[in-house]
Amino acid sequence: MRRMNGLTYLLTIVAVFSALDTPAWMGVSMFNFEKDDPLTTWTVSSGQDQLQREPHYATVGRQSLRFTTPAWGNGLPEWPAFEVTPPVGDWRPFDRFVIDITNPTEDRLTLSLFITDSGTPFREGFKYQLDLPAKDYRRHVIPISDLKKKVDISNISLLHFSTQRPVGELSLYLDSLCLLEKGENPLGPMPEFLRDLADLFLEEAPAFATMAEAYSRRLEEDNAPGDLRQEARSDLEAEASRLQEYLDEISSSPLTLDRLEFIQTELERYPARFDRVLSVLKFRADLRKVGRPDRGLLVGAATSMEKILPRDMPFELKAPRQLSLSLARREKESLQIGVLARDGDMREVEISVTELEKEGGTVFPPERVQCEVVGFVQTEHRPPYDVPYVGWWPDPILNFLGPVDVAKGDLQTFWVRVKCPEDQPAGVYRGQLRVAAVNLEPIFFDLSIRIYDFALPPHAPLPGALSFFEEPSQMGGKATWPERKTEYADFLADYYIDYDHLYRGGPPDFDILKRLSDRGQLVAFNLGNVLNGGVPAEEAEDVARKAVERLRPAYDQAKEMGFLNHAYIYGFDERGSDQFDQLETTARILREAFPEVLLLTTSYDHSYGLDSPVKTLDGWCPLTPRYDPERAARARQSGRSVWWYICCSPHHPWANWFIEYPAIETRLLTGAQTVRYRPDGFLYYALDMWKENQPIETGPFTTWNPVSWTTYHGDGSLLCAGPGGRPVPTIRLENYRDGLEDFAYAIILEAIVLESENRRESLTEAETAWLEEARSAAEVPRELVRSLREFSRDPESLYLWRNRMGELIERSGRGNINPWGDDFGARGFSSREPDRLEGR
Repeated sequence: MRRMNGLTYLLTIVAVFSALDTPAWMGVSMFNFEKDDPLTTWTVSSGQDQLQREPHYATVGRQSLRFTTPAWGNGLPEWPAFEVTPPVGDWRPFDRFVIDITNPTEDRLTLSLFITDSGTPFREGFKYQLDLPAKDYRRHVIPISDLKKKVDISNISLLHFSTQRPVGELSLYLDSLCLLEKGENPLGPMPEFLRDLADLFLEEAPAFATMAEAYSRRLEEDNAPGDLRQEARSDLEAEASRLQEYLDEISSSPLTLDRLEFIQTELERYPARFDRVLSVLKFRADLRKVGRPDRGLLVGAATSMEKILPRDMPFELKAPRQLSLSLARREKESLQIGVLARDGDMREVEISVTELEKEGGTVFPPERVQCEVVGFVQTEHRPPYDVPYVGWWPDPILNFLGPVDVAKGDLQTFWVRVKCPEDQPAGVYRGQLRVAAVNLEPIFFDLSIRIYDFALPPHAPLPGALSFFEEPSQMGGKATWPERKTEYADFLADYYIDYDHLYRGGPPDFDILKRLSDRGQLVAFNLGNVLNGGVPAEEAEDVARKAVERLRPAYDQAKEMGFLNHAYIYGFDERGSDQFDQLETTARILREAFPEVLLLTTSYDHSYGLDSPVKTLDGWCPLTPRYDPERAARARQSGRSVWWYICCSPHHPWANWFIEYPAIETRLLTGAQTVRYRPDGFLYYALDMWKENQPIETGPFTTWNPVSWTTYHGDGSLLCAGPGGRPVPTIRLENYRDGLEDFAYAIILEAIVLESENRRESLTEAETAWLEEARSAAEVPRELVRSLREFSRDPESLYLWRNRMGELIERSGRGNINPWGDDFGARGFSSREPDRLEGR
């Protein structure tokens, strides 16, 4: 059911204005549509489209601009559009550009906004996607700094809005287009606007009214024990009563923003709250089936690939008779334990594991089993992508927190991580997992851990270029930073991430690189950034030669230390075709100066140098939706590497790791999808975009703000800081490493298969049967990954594939194979050399 969500996007409290034609503004108002005159400067793309002033959905004042266009078809233009020349062209004094848009239709819409200068075609200018959920309002705030990469902000000449093939009649309301200087805030909405939104929302009231009845019928059809169904019926009635109270209140007038925003947030949580009642019922029935307590503290299990929300949302916990994990040496693998305080508050809940032992008396080191509290971060607004819920989400794993209290009705999860030493004997180790709390008889689960007879590499199995921003003030302070830096480097290496920075202006930290190299953990590092923002054609050669002078000392030191095979140079970040000539000029100069070093870019050449002027550059990195396996294969044949990356894009249906996205997507992206499509490396622009966050000191409900880049949640932020600035992992970071470990399984199995094929004539019958099975197992099942857009989110499907590979590697008796060799570096598995490039 569609619901109005946008009040959470109102950024300031409501301002109460007198009946003025033109209200006062903070910043510079470019268009507020209070008079007809400004409409003469706006144009539409065809005669079917209309722009007119309307006395509805005006956030400031009494009038807004309405754009309408019919449903696409019958020869109508594919791209309905409208545009205007802004009255203010010089945007240099400003910090943000703000637009208010209301979508009163039943359809979710996407509006593309192009902002350009007088010398750049609009489609080559700055592009911003305006996401508009059905029956919703959003205030879009665009940082002016984002425009600088694409256009001359001193000469902004056009704002072009367009959509594509509307499925129904499209109707949008725009208001309050303004420019803000740093420190200024836009005005809040008029009371009339709040009333308009409330009325829009109340169009859904009949659907809400029948919702509780539908859930009551579902409950009657459930086959759970009668006493449990009766308790669930009482819970449903309580939720239905609360829902009706909210609907009655939202119908009243006058409204305040704070109260309307609160009610709207609460109403968004239906029907999920009804679903949660049924989740509890199912879980209790499952517990009763296996002889576990279904009252008091309810205890279940989940995989590491799931996000179990503490409140409001439905959940799925298994009611296991026993728990199990399997992993290789040097691998980390985890599961989750969830505890639900059903009948009252529970104090000092904790998880622990007894000694694990296998037949013969060998013990698994108890310190290698870590039981840690999962923490929660609170989202307060809907981001620019679809999410099922605004509220508390699991993310940080609070490795510093002891026993925690669990309030009645809350669902608290614990992260149980097993870290296998590189010399641990293979076999099955058995013990128990213990759940305890004050005034609770401990609950025990049998736990078995299978250690496969092979080891994963100490370093990342795939080259990575992930930026870690050194922020000493958020990591314990400058006084302790040198020691803390080493701690972060070791922490990141434990998650298969090199201590690195894509946008580094100065040299890398060679002490850290030596430490990683000595431990066998170094794979790739950036010598330095070159021309990140692009350069005019006439200046390219001079700027490139200056870059060579700047990078020369780092290159010489890397060469002296024997690190050049690990080095790359990154530049021309996300540049368009207008910069390709400059990119080629720069690449030739860099190649001449640094012949061994990979030159890596995210520039938008989707031919990867095959069909563009850029022939010298040898490292291309497209967004995952732009990754073309066949074209990548041709590029590799000519000596190029083709990586891939994500950032604030893509959104679903592609995989990403925003706070609200399923945890398994992260593991699939770095694991099964990487196995299927074989990028040469993975790039990510930021690991710790923390903004004003300070270290987490308490939990499990933390004060950590998940907002990272603009209004995204978790984009550019894959870890947190804890007490004293110590690193704190997240569920997403754990799955990043787990996916690379899945990738390593596949690489090891493929290497053994290749070795077996090379000696096929001497294989025994059993070895031949193994080979046929292993060939099949090394391939990613289509039911797991059909494409980069279509994939399973079922953890069991992933485990079936991964565990089958583990068992086959162990059965081969050749698990000690090392496909990475002794000097795995930035070029990954390729042995491509610069002189093999086209044009050399």
